Amino acid sequence: MSAEQEHWAAQFREIPAIFRMALRSDDHAIRHRPAAGEWSAIEVVGHMIDKMGIWISRVECLLAEERPALPAYDQDALVREHDYQHADPEVLFEQLKQGCERFASLIERIPVSALQREGVHEEFGPITLRQCISYPLESSPEHLQQLRAAQILA
Repeated sequence: MSAEQEHWAAQFREIPAIFRMALRSDDHAIRHRPAAGEWSAIEVVGHMIDKMGIWISRVECLLAEERPALPAYDQDALVREHDYQHADPEVLFEQLKQGCERFASLIERIPVSALQREGVHEEFGPITLRQCISYPLESSPEHLQQLRAAQILA
């Protein structure tokens, strides 16, 4: 395992605690939608759970297949389907913790030589295994900001 992989794994393991600290304890605030079509803070947590599962699946696919097709997904549909708006925050944080740990453990087992394996993402085109790991990490701060902003009540 490379130092880069160790760093990624550590970052994934930090996500649940960082998001948990940012989520307020006020039930109204965490379920408040800032505008029509925007997610509440609790839905952002749900999206992070979905995101972990999707990107884990993509990494596993890249490890198992030669240049696999990696389908896109409808984020809003998944959030609605799971009805995160009415979910228990503690249950969601346990799911997020499990997903992040699963991703971190997977990263630690990937041979360094496999990081350049490539698949074809439906929207992005060619994408490497390395990018499948870095993309969810790079979007995490944006989602954290989204969670914080959603809790600001008008």
